[in-house]
Amino acid sequence: MRKELIKQKPYSGSEKNLVDIMGRRQTMQEKYKQQMKAYRKKRMKIDSTPFLPPNENIYVMNSLDPTKKMKAEVLKTITKQHREVIVHLACPECGNAMTWDRKWEAFICAKHDKKAIYEIVDND
Repeated sequence: MRKELIKQKPYSGSEKNLVDIMGRRQTMQEKYKQQMKAYRKKRMKIDSTPFLPPNENIYVMNSLDPTKKMKAEVLKTITKQHREVIVHLACPECGNAMTWDRKWEAFICAKHDKKAIYEIVDND
């Protein structure tokens, strides 16, 4: 069913009603189903954003050599949802800025002959 937004009438209050093509208003159950579908879709979204920890110490591990844990320097952060999000880290080997890759869920430095992938690890 295709839905259209009808113009708000001055006497209808502040709500906008969704009306299907036939002119029939949605029932409460249909509205509820639509809201729950949107809520589930939002909940299923995976967030792999690299937030800055409170102590501001970031340790990374090269995915090709997982035995070493190296400290990385934070170059740039932004504030998102009242938390600091890491935008760029300095590469532990060459010092160039690395960017976050959502697909790999890691920081990637493309300045090497092979693409270096650094994952964030706990500082335990």
